[in-house]
Amino acid sequence: MKRFNKILPMLLAVGLTVSAVPSQFSAKAVQTVSISPLSTYEVNDGTFEGWGTSLCWWANRIGYSDSLTQKAVDAFYGDNGLRLNIARFNIGGGDNPSHTHIKRTDSNMPGYTVYNNGNITYDWNADANQRNVLLKAIKAGGDDMIVEMFSNSPPYYMTNSGCSSGAVNANSNNLKDDMYDDFANYLAEVCYHYKTEWGVDIQSIDAMNEPYTNYWGANSPKQEGCHFDQGDSQSNIIVELQKAMQKKGLGDVLISGTDETSIDTQITSFNKLSDSAKNAISRIDTHTYSGSKRSALKDTAVSAGKNLWMSEVDGGSTAGTNAGEMGAGLWLAQRITTDLNELNASAWIMWQVIDSHISSAGYNGNKDTGMVNTSGGYWGVAVADHDNDNIILTKKYYAFGQYTRYIHAGMTMLNSSGSTVCAYDPDKGQVVIVAYNTSDKASDISFDLSGFSTVGTSAQAVRTSASENWKDIGNIAVSGDILNTSLAPNSITTFIINDCSGGLNLENQIPLTGNQLSGTSSWKNQGSTDYNKVFDGDLNTYFDGLGNGWVQADLGAVYDLTAIGYCPRKGYEYRMPDGFFEVSADGENWTTIHTIKKLPDFSMQYISLSNDNLVRYVRYQVPEGKPNNGWNLDDVYCCNIAEMELYGLSIQPVKGDADDDGECTLPDVVMLQKWLLKKGSLTNWENADMNADGKINIIDLALMKHFVMKNR
Repeated sequence: MKRFNKILPMLLAVGLTVSAVPSQFSAKAVQTVSISPLSTYEVNDGTFEGWGTSLCWWANRIGYSDSLTQKAVDAFYGDNGLRLNIARFNIGGGDNPSHTHIKRTDSNMPGYTVYNNGNITYDWNADANQRNVLLKAIKAGGDDMIVEMFSNSPPYYMTNSGCSSGAVNANSNNLKDDMYDDFANYLAEVCYHYKTEWGVDIQSIDAMNEPYTNYWGANSPKQEGCHFDQGDSQSNIIVELQKAMQKKGLGDVLISGTDETSIDTQITSFNKLSDSAKNAISRIDTHTYSGSKRSALKDTAVSAGKNLWMSEVDGGSTAGTNAGEMGAGLWLAQRITTDLNELNASAWIMWQVIDSHISSAGYNGNKDTGMVNTSGGYWGVAVADHDNDNIILTKKYYAFGQYTRYIHAGMTMLNSSGSTVCAYDPDKGQVVIVAYNTSDKASDISFDLSGFSTVGTSAQAVRTSASENWKDIGNIAVSGDILNTSLAPNSITTFIINDCSGGLNLENQIPLTGNQLSGTSSWKNQGSTDYNKVFDGDLNTYFDGLGNGWVQADLGAVYDLTAIGYCPRKGYEYRMPDGFFEVSADGENWTTIHTIKKLPDFSMQYISLSNDNLVRYVRYQVPEGKPNNGWNLDDVYCCNIAEMELYGLSIQPVKGDADDDGECTLPDVVMLQKWLLKKGSLTNWENADMNADGKINIIDLALMKHFVMKNR
């Protein structure tokens, strides 16, 4: 009986890395996605909160009709629809009643106060249309429903311009300096009324929308808006909002911010907040209309201990190759994939699912835009036909549903790259992968699920293409933990794989010091790139080894090795395929336990070792000769590796266990006897010292034989 505890596998999230292909495919022809059980999003511990939409302005436009409202709610929040679970509700400021400059039929949002010669009264009949949609959406969304309140502008009488669409100078603050607390109290009062009178459970609130822009000018024909300078102005309204919410007994409502239009601006806006404002914010909300520093914003959120939402985006662009009506949907798929994988956002929220309306009568004296051109790009995913009491669903709607219907709140998001988004539900044992193809030709793809201890035998596939909407295209076999399939031209496909379980346990990392490491020489014997860099915990340092090079760790004792982590040198990932890991109990006899068969990306990769591996020495080595794997075009294999991590449990010494296999049996007697006759070696000298006198001799052999015979 082995006298050590085995590590129990944990159910952990899985991550994706686009990499090489299995041997049966051409590396140039097939994209392979390797599913790792460890690489989860950093934000919110990888837990996904859901999908959503802002309710303004479309809810303000359709909410007059119970019929249209119900049809829209069913299409967007219902189980047979998109299954959204987040609604961003706009608390309108309300413009001067004498103003008529807003010309859209949907964007003239009513406020909740009536101002008369300095006297302010609340009108709780205001905004009935948006409220009608909200309450029905909450009912349809169920237990996972999340409501966020947000503001585009204070009421007009709190502004410098006297107009809720912005300042006279669009680069200037429009909230009066002495009205920050008044505005905060206004928002808190509305939240309090929605909670107490209409039973709305509010998760979060943001007082600003795209504040540090020059978009918001007085008398705009489009919408409400308000500029807030970075730093003091944004900090003050956040702090005042926190105070106001606490006074109304709403201190449990999260404060988010600052909903900048640009990713890059969001970073600087957050960094310029006061410490008090940063402490008040629980989550960073950002739009992704512009900017490119998604990873930097993710890092900003993680280092500050904040959650992060992609709280608004949409656009009128297309993607694909001769994609026709799929063009708008493929653009949306690209945007979702980029935002999720690079931001690690815990929620993804469309600006508004309906942006166009058909109505011969118009609304409030203004004309509607009519039907969109579905062959081009357009905002929203559906059109409200008021004349025929109908919600028209576009191909972009079905593209959105390839994600929203299958990746749900509570799943764990997995790091991915390329055209793929992935999530894992450990409770259901379900992996969901969504992949798009913007080519006008089919694209082969291979999913490697070998990171799981168990994997289902098939994957259900659902597809939207030029001729299909959420079409169940049947089950695809999973063979040897590999799912090989082909993505149709200009399509989005969702794969649902059940019966997935298991994973790696990374709770027992083996500590190593410099004197336990060894290896071959580095390029030009440079100390800055020698083998010690492989175990320094820094992915940006690396071992720049030569041909037939290796790096080795002496664990100092025998361990049951359960996992190995490694990261390639950045920019030289191609040098790792065909490299191998080998282990030894005595430092002389080596066994290869894993060979790298695919092209890894620049991140930690993990190998699960399911069998007993009782070892003291672990080595990474590259083969001799010239590479011939399709990735490495060098003349010789060079040992380049940035980092290694080793995991396992130390084996408690077993008296008489000379060969370090965890038990004292006849092979140990044979080993000791050969050693005494100078015809062999001892793997574990200490275990062979049966009487613990510091010497190995015939007495130890006799004691070992007696022990083995007694315990046969």
